[in-house]
Amino acid sequence: TEQELYDAFRAQADALLEGGVNACCIETMSAIDEGTLAVRAAKVSGAETICTFTFNHLPDGSYRTMMGVSPEEMAVAVIGANCSLGPAAMVEIVAAMHAAAPQVPIIVHPNAGIPAFVDGETRYPDTPESFAAQVPALVRAGASIIGGCCGTTPDHIKVIAELAARYKPREVHHEMVDAEGQ
Repeated sequence: TEQELYDAFRAQADALLEGGVNACCIETMSAIDEGTLAVRAAKVSGAETICTFTFNHLPDGSYRTMMGVSPEEMAVAVIGANCSLGPAAMVEIVAAMHAAAPQVPIIVHPNAGIPAFVDGETRYPDTPESFAAQVPALVRAGASIIGGCCGTTPDHIKVIAELAARYKPREVHHEMVDAEGQ
């Protein structure tokens, strides 16, 4: 039931807070009702809360979660995207969220590309440098926080952090600008 789901999320959030965390990042959601319950449970527990959804690229060029939620619909309830896609594909999703909710900070954690199973192992195509090359486009699209999901390594995060450090938040609309103000 909805109450049982909320109670399960609340128990997890309470345990995390007892363990000393000061924020919860609820990831890989696909349904607004479930994401909303998770966010509500974490917020009632007192944690700073971020929630991200995972999207698929459809043949018509749009993006939806497996439950049919668009980035624009998701942005009304909670804000962010993770998993499923690489950083280049996430640019359109971030832009759609930013257009739907321009005052809300957006978090994005792309995969290191779409994985392929090669010679008995899963490989991700995006190197730290190719992943980081998308950081300016993600920032221009409206991302406030950029990280990595499946296939990213400490090397990916290091290069992303170094590049992201060149940007500073604008005082209005949570938009990011580079050191030269662009």
